[in-house]
Amino acid sequence: MLKKSLLLFAFAVFLSVASNVTTYTYKTVDGLQIDLDVYTPSSPAPTDGYPVIIGIHGGSYYAGSKRQAFTGQELSEVLNRGWVAVAINYRLLPGVVLQEVVEDVQDAYAWVRTELAKFTPVNLNLITIFGRSAGGGLAVVGGYKLSPRPAVIIGFYSGLTNWTDPLLYNPNTAVEPSLVAAVNKLSVPVVTEYTATTTDPKTLLLYTAAAQGKAGWMCVTHDPDFPTDQVKEILRDLSATENVDEDYPATYLAHGTADTTVPYSQSVQLANVLKNNNIPYVLDLVPNAGHSFDNNASYWEQYVLPAFEFAQKYMQSSHKKKIHMKFLEK
Repeated sequence: MLKKSLLLFAFAVFLSVASNVTTYTYKTVDGLQIDLDVYTPSSPAPTDGYPVIIGIHGGSYYAGSKRQAFTGQELSEVLNRGWVAVAINYRLLPGVVLQEVVEDVQDAYAWVRTELAKFTPVNLNLITIFGRSAGGGLAVVGGYKLSPRPAVIIGFYSGLTNWTDPLLYNPNTAVEPSLVAAVNKLSVPVVTEYTATTTDPKTLLLYTAAAQGKAGWMCVTHDPDFPTDQVKEILRDLSATENVDEDYPATYLAHGTADTTVPYSQSVQLANVLKNNNIPYVLDLVPNAGHSFDNNASYWEQYVLPAFEFAQKYMQSSHKKKIHMKFLEK
């Protein structure tokens, strides 16, 4: 059951918030325009520009849209703090492979750094990357794949911080021809927005790949003959747990202990690596909470709001300092 649910990441409901919002195309690939929304606070810009928070939506890497990057309460919070919020779209699996999804995040980040300032006064030294579920997985990858590094990473129930987990890729079994055919059939067309159901072809494809121990293969290549060692190397390259260094940004992680979609051990693994590398971090394990806990208002004060307070502190601090590290032992 775990294999079937591991990659089916729920995505938060977006609620409309009154603000100045503008849509921009940040890149075009084979005629497909990939866009993002910029939300500007009503407060005047500071003399050195608004801080920026870039939101990455969840949806198993194959579903969702920029409209799920922030809940309404989260968007209101960051705008009230005087931050510019950027919600990005990216190309979805299996139309592309995960490396191309990461490239989209990198290109959106580069657009913010090079183009956004032409329209909005922003402070490029004060950027937070925020994601939930699959978006949290992309956010923590951004901690070492984005250049220059953002100031802060926030990952809610991040999936996945460790792609080398055996549940995701079993190199000891061959890829079944039926799985190859199903992947290639669903690889066209490439889209940036998709609404999933529990019975649609993309969902069933993920279930099938996970049950065969081939989800990792499907995410990084559609070639059944792609060398096993190269698949493993790509998965290591996309695993934050394998790539944290001394320059990794300050990081806030939150995960429900009753999450049956993304095991909370994924966040624990990353937190341990952050600790070993002396990176400022918080790990909040939310007792008895499931996936998408931040949709529940009862968790706001204790487990959601502190993430933005953490970002406020570390975006405005030039020195990384140790902070209280919340940690529940398994």
